[in-house]
Amino acid sequence: MTYLKEKLVEELKDQGVVMLDKTVVALSALGLALVTTGIATLAVLKWQQTSRKLRKYVEQYTRTEVVQQYLVHHYAKLEDLPHLKNLIPRTAENYHEELAKFVVNTCDEHGVAKARLLDVGCGPGVTSFYLSSIFKEVIGTDVSMPMIMAGQQMKQFAEFGSPFSSEGGKFIKLYRLRVPDSADRKKVVFWNEDVCSLLYTCGKFECILVSNTLTDLHDPKVFLETIGQYVRVGGLLIISDVYNWSVGPEVCLGGEGVVETFSLLKEILKSSWDFQKEANLPYFLPKCARLAEVGNAHVTVWKRKDELSEEEV
Repeated sequence: MTYLKEKLVEELKDQGVVMLDKTVVALSALGLALVTTGIATLAVLKWQQTSRKLRKYVEQYTRTEVVQQYLVHHYAKLEDLPHLKNLIPRTAENYHEELAKFVVNTCDEHGVAKARLLDVGCGPGVTSFYLSSIFKEVIGTDVSMPMIMAGQQMKQFAEFGSPFSSEGGKFIKLYRLRVPDSADRKKVVFWNEDVCSLLYTCGKFECILVSNTLTDLHDPKVFLETIGQYVRVGGLLIISDVYNWSVGPEVCLGGEGVVETFSLLKEILKSSWDFQKEANLPYFLPKCARLAEVGNAHVTVWKRKDELSEEEV
């Protein structure tokens, strides 16, 4: 009898262990499911947050009146804007042409081949056209489809008339817009793509230009941390911006205390880029025939190191 009782107890213990093991397995599976669900939830929330930021940016640059402003900004001359020509510095009139010259001269200084260039935030594309006379291929990319369509229209027809509000109302005037005579339009390709999550896999660029776009990106830090993947060793990253942040560089680029964009750029880019030089270029953006935004863009030049940081590989 004692033997049978001991045998029964051992079997019950064994069954208890088995039951305990099943419980542990079940709890482990439940925990894994909860963790997985939590990660998935965080991923969805992050995606929603990013989507809201991207949608806000896209909506800002898809409105018809904004596209028209940028078309005039890119292609019109101060002579076409009599109420502004005596107020705007003449040096600001040819911002895009001067920036293109700066890019070409900088490539020459550093012995960088003028083969392939990526124009980030190209808008309706005049800088891309200026650069097409020198580079073998220029890719203009923008997250705003109407901007890309405007650039594509300029590529196809070389010139057309674009309406522009005289005083912010219904009264408009047609402005004759024309692609620069020096442009080689067949060398320019326009993409509608988000540069914070590039999907392009067909080669690299010798130079990347980011003109007055950094402060509008929905995740500029990610862009700066990853863009090196698309530049050849020794290639250049040229950033031109007035740093018109909506909430400040310390929020968008990550920093503490009173910080300036340039210091944060140095911190973010130092592992994979060498700072080369800086300059200033004046520019203006017409809001209507009597009102314009005047700025002084800070231009910085960065050269890709031989080795990328671990985050970029």
